[in-house]
Amino acid sequence: MKAITALGVGTLIGATVVILFAPKSGNETLAALTGKVNDSIERGTAKAREIARQTTQIAANLKDQVQSVGGAVDAGVRAFKQAKAQETQ
Repeated sequence: MKAITALGVGTLIGATVVILFAPKSGNETLAALTGKVNDSIERGTAKAREIARQTTQIAANLKDQVQSVGGAVDAGVRAFKQAKAQETQ
C-alpha cells in the first residue's frame, strides 16, 4: 500500500513540475494532459472490455467441456450398471 501511495504522490509531484516548467502555457499544457488522460482511459476501457469478452468466451468453453465430461461420466455409470446387471442375471 505504501508503494501505491508513493507512486501517486510521485505522479502528482512530477505532473506539477511538468506544468510549471513546460514551454507551453498552463491552459495548453492542461489541455494536452487532459487529452492524454482521456486517451489512456479510453484504451483502458477498451482493454477491460476485451478481457471481459475473452473471459466470457473462456467460461463458455469451460462450461461446454464440463458438460461433455459430465455426459461421459453418466454414460460410464450407465454402462457399469448395465454390465453389473447382466452379471447378476
